[in-house]
Amino acid sequence: MNGWSILALIIVPLILCGAVIETVRRRRTKGARVVGSVLLAIPLTIFVFCLWLLAPYAWASHLEVHWRRAKPRTRSELESHLALYSLREIQPTQSDWGRNHQLTPGEQMFQHLLLWSAPLDVVYTSNGVIAAIYTSYE
Repeated sequence: MNGWSILALIIVPLILCGAVIETVRRRRTKGARVVGSVLLAIPLTIFVFCLWLLAPYAWASHLEVHWRRAKPRTRSELESHLALYSLREIQPTQSDWGRNHQLTPGEQMFQHLLLWSAPLDVVYTSNGVIAAIYTSYE
């Protein structure tokens, strides 16, 4: 998923909603405006809900393009390509894609929650070198 497709998923519904809002606004009777507003609220609510659900995946996919191209080897190199995330240490059993990973002595698994909900699970050695990356948000 590239930036243009993500932008289209956001812009096109907003343009359509804007056109409907303008049409509703031009109605002469108050009843027509009320009915139009109620009918507009339903798809607009669905759009906002879908955007809320898809935004973390879209953001994670966008960031993945950058960090994959850079081929980071250390934690600091990877984190220089990430933004809007939280971090917590997890056990492999808590990872969606890395649940079968066996940690060796000195390794730790961290979960980067991109846009605070799309999990990127990374195994680091004791000196911060990346041992494995699991894109659990997919």
